[in-house]
Amino acid sequence: MSSIAGPADGPVAVTGAAGFIGSHVTRNLVEAGYQVRACVRDAGRADKTSHLREIGAVGPGSIELLSVDLMDAINGSYDKAFADCSAVFHLAADLGSDSSYDTPTAERVYASLMDMTEGVFESVRKAGTVKRVIYTSSVVAVIGPGLRDRPRNYIFTEDDWAGGSYETLDERYTWKNEAGDMVNHWTVEAQAYAKGKVDAERLAYDFGAKHGIDVISVLPSMVLGPLMVKAHNSAWQQSIGLMLSGAKDFRGRDYVWNIVDVRDIAQAQRLAAESNTATNGTRYLLAARDESGELSSRILIDSLCELYPNINVAGGHLPKPAKLRSRVRCAKAIEELGLETHDVRDTLKATGDSLIKLSAIEPAYKARSGKEE
Repeated sequence: MSSIAGPADGPVAVTGAAGFIGSHVTRNLVEAGYQVRACVRDAGRADKTSHLREIGAVGPGSIELLSVDLMDAINGSYDKAFADCSAVFHLAADLGSDSSYDTPTAERVYASLMDMTEGVFESVRKAGTVKRVIYTSSVVAVIGPGLRDRPRNYIFTEDDWAGGSYETLDERYTWKNEAGDMVNHWTVEAQAYAKGKVDAERLAYDFGAKHGIDVISVLPSMVLGPLMVKAHNSAWQQSIGLMLSGAKDFRGRDYVWNIVDVRDIAQAQRLAAESNTATNGTRYLLAARDESGELSSRILIDSLCELYPNINVAGGHLPKPAKLRSRVRCAKAIEELGLETHDVRDTLKATGDSLIKLSAIEPAYKARSGKEE
C-alpha cells in the first residue's frame, strides 16, 4: 500500500507511548499535526503520562490516552485503539525497565516481542484502515548478541541479521561450552531479547506481504537525548546519569558507544511512515551518523567533563581501552528519508541537562558552591 499522506489521512496509534522513545515519537507526531492515540499500560499513572497530556495540550495535533495491556494483545486489546487509524507505531515491549512492575522472565520478554506483536498485527488487520506499521526493532537484530566472527572494523548494514544471515542463526550461535558439549545459544532462554526482535521482524514482514500493509522497521543503537520524566531514567541514559553522579561503575564502561539521539529516532519514524521510498520489509538502522558518534568510554567521559566542568564525572575514573564496538551507521535513513541528525555533543548535553532538571540524579558537583554555577 502507499505511504500515509499526513494528518489528513486520519489518526495514528503509538504503542508504548509512555516510554523514552515512544514519548518522543508521540511528540513528533503531535507537533506535525497528527491525532495520536497514545497507548500506555496505565493512563492513570501521572508519573508516566503527565508529559503526554502536556504535549497534547500544546498541539497543534492532539493526544488521546488509552490504557492498553500489551500482554493481552492476542485477545484484541488494541482493537479499539487502532480502529480508523492510518498508521500504527509499535514500540511496546515488556522488558522490565520499570521496577514498579514484576521483572519479566526470558519467556515473558520473548512473548512480549513475538506473540504479542502477532496480536498487535491482528488488531491492525481488523482495523482495515492501517496503511503502514512502523516497528521499533533493535540494533541487536542486525549485529546479534555477539561479534564472534566479524572483524573489529566490520560495518554492519540493514542486510545483516543478528550478525549473519537469518537462515544460519542456529548454526552461527552453536558452539562448545566449557564442558566440551555443543550448545545452541540462539534460544529464548539464552537470547530472549535478540531472538525476539529478529523473529518479530520476520513475522511482521510476512504479515505485511500477506495483507498488503507496509511494515517498516527502525533499529536503534545506543539511544540518548532529553528525558521527559524521571521514569525515562533507564538503559543508556541511566549510565550517563551515573557518570554525572560520580559513579565509576556503569553499563557500557568497556564499550565504544554508538550513539543516536532519541529525537532523531522519532523523526525517522514519522518520515518512514510518510516515505514514498520505503516499502514492506524496509529496515532503517538508527545509529551514529559517522565516527563522531562513536565514542569510547574514555572519550565519552572527557566530553562530559568539557560539557560539565563543575561536575566530577565518573569520579575521575579512566576506563581501559574499549573491547566491544558495534559499527553501524544511519546512512540509509539519511539518504532515503532525508533524516537530519543531532550532533553527539548536543545529544550528550540534552541528556545530562534533563537528568539534572528532573532531579533524576544528584550530580557530583566539585567542591565550593555545591551546585552548578
